[in-house]
Amino acid sequence: MVDDGSTDDTAATVVARAASDPRIVLVRSEANAGVSSARNLGLDAIRGEWLTYLDADDVLLPGGLRALSEASRQPDVRVVVGQRVWSDGRRRWRTPAYDIPDIRRPGRTSLAGRPGLLFYASATGKLFHASTFQGLRFSGRVLGDQPWTVRALLRAGDAIEVIAEDVYEWRRPMVESDGTITAAKRGSARVAAEAARVAIGALADVAAEAQAQLADPGDRERVVGAYFERLVRSDLEGPMARALARADEGAEDLFDAVGAFIASAPEGLVERSPAVTEGLVLDPLDYWVGAPASVRSAYLAFLARLVREHPSIPAWLRTPSLVRAATAILARPGGGRVAGVPATVIASLLLTLRFPQTLLRRRRRPRRRFVGPGAA
Repeated sequence: MVDDGSTDDTAATVVARAASDPRIVLVRSEANAGVSSARNLGLDAIRGEWLTYLDADDVLLPGGLRALSEASRQPDVRVVVGQRVWSDGRRRWRTPAYDIPDIRRPGRTSLAGRPGLLFYASATGKLFHASTFQGLRFSGRVLGDQPWTVRALLRAGDAIEVIAEDVYEWRRPMVESDGTITAAKRGSARVAAEAARVAIGALADVAAEAQAQLADPGDRERVVGAYFERLVRSDLEGPMARALARADEGAEDLFDAVGAFIASAPEGLVERSPAVTEGLVLDPLDYWVGAPASVRSAYLAFLARLVREHPSIPAWLRTPSLVRAATAILARPGGGRVAGVPATVIASLLLTLRFPQTLLRRRRRPRRRFVGPGAA
């Protein structure tokens, strides 16, 4: 049990339990340093052959640890992936991005064989053999477990066993006003900008591990491309749209950080990515009319950088003609002017003409599928 500088009676409770159960060991951090630091302290102290994680705000479901352990006894298994449910304390659900065959179908597999497992990139809900994580460390307060988990899955090769049992309950409030790190990440453009900066290193780490572990170039391209899509869809597209919709403080920082992440992607990934077109261009533009001028200007700078660094984007961005015209104008070398008018002004006008109804419309998102008490 790692105590990351708690201020309640956590440490005293653990000490009392450890007095009657020698399996329990308390590791204390001198100050609150974040989840990655806490996990690294735990990694330094572990003694067993197999490892699983339980975060402070989550729950291992009854029978979950037994299900993971029993699956690990099968021949040549190096990672066991159990099923996870979300909970707000009242209901349980699965999100659409998670509820896919690559994650939900039981059986033996590899990350190259099921790249959809990358949408389940947290370290929790899984059992790892020591051979998969030697030398791996966590870093950062956001996205810190993703590269660790993905690299461990890559090292497991084709010895990943997916089981059908729900083993882990991930506690996430439905109303994002509770002050948790997760709510802050979803509600703050500045925190999302930090995530985008961390994503640069995460993508590079996963690409390097794929290069080391996967001999087939097609497998490497599949895994790295799927992880890029996962980062855009799960960690970046939502904050980008919200930054325009709500004029979040720090929106300019977020757009800069996402632009830097896109620029860091391996060659060809951006051009092949539907997530970039849908999540970073079209979804934010749904909120164009309602955004203040400063946020619009910052977003135009992001869009201009995107189309200038990837000249083929105006061709493959199959969107209404006014959007294509705006991006083509922004792609002009150095920005420049058209008939004496700044290109950004013309692009802004074209986008306003294309999205005149956005204050009255919100794109409907896929609904959660409830699986527990209170389910419809």
